[in-house]
Amino acid sequence: MDWRQQRDNTNIRYLLQVAATAGISADACLANTGLQQQRLAEGSGYQLWQELAAIRNLVALRPDPGLGMQMGDCYHLTCLGLLGYAMLSSPNLWEAIRISSRFRSLSLAICPVTLSLCEEGVWMSLDSSVLPEDARDLVVGRGLTAWLRLFGELLQRPFMPLRISLSGSGPALADRYRDYFSCPIALAQSHDGMLIARQDLDSPLPLANTQTQRSCALLCERLCDGLADIQGTLARRVLQQLMSHSGKPCRADEIAARLGMSERTLHRRLADEKQPFRILHDRVKRNLAERLLRDSMLGLESIAQQLGYAEAASFSRAFKRWNGVSPDQWRRLQDDNSVARALT
Repeated sequence: MDWRQQRDNTNIRYLLQVAATAGISADACLANTGLQQQRLAEGSGYQLWQELAAIRNLVALRPDPGLGMQMGDCYHLTCLGLLGYAMLSSPNLWEAIRISSRFRSLSLAICPVTLSLCEEGVWMSLDSSVLPEDARDLVVGRGLTAWLRLFGELLQRPFMPLRISLSGSGPALADRYRDYFSCPIALAQSHDGMLIARQDLDSPLPLANTQTQRSCALLCERLCDGLADIQGTLARRVLQQLMSHSGKPCRADEIAARLGMSERTLHRRLADEKQPFRILHDRVKRNLAERLLRDSMLGLESIAQQLGYAEAASFSRAFKRWNGVSPDQWRRLQDDNSVARALT
């Protein structure tokens, strides 16, 4: 596990929300994490180790196995952004689960997730062995309960696994799980996970849409590629918002409003991350322009319109500024490279 990987603040927000209901202050949860409540309220992200430290603080203050399940109950598909839409438009639950596994870097999971097919369906398990022992029950409870809620939203009906398997033990843990899951609970097992019935896996999703799912998956793929060299948490969130608009013009104040902050705060925070809004906006438009030039037969006027330019000439000038060549020249170079690869 890379405990330095960047995260958005969704998990921490829900942790602090549940802690508050248990009478535990945000300052107590964030002690020795390097995180500040005000910065989190502004949308600031963090590194994974900081989330783990906050989890351990909460467990030390309130060792209640039900807290993780209360957190998991806070999650919705909208928390996952583009990935949530890709899952929602999938043909069935199994494909939705597979696409979440494919784009795991866009999910909120804190530890590895594995899928194991069996005669009854599939075991979906969390590898809690990567976590300190004192954090495992909370993280597992949060994950399993979040899956319960998300899969119910995907199916748009009550969802319940066939069985729950837990590596933890103790009557308090069993009682808490029985409060949330109406299925057999097995304790002291070799893995933490849920068995999902084949009938549920094959169930068509009510909002399935092949074209939407394909588009969302492509955007997720582009986002994963585009995030590879972006370290700033806010810059990643801005890129995701921009990509959800398929490269069409989107003002900074609109993005700021969607992220729950002022435009001034957005620009200041992006400046701190050395990722100006204009650069991120151009990056998304450039990536989409290259994809349309390479993978479609659209003319320059149509591509310019797709990207929000008033005319092809404006698009051509912007593209040449990005790549040093005109769109027509770039497209010919791609065609020449394709021919060369075919002949070698």
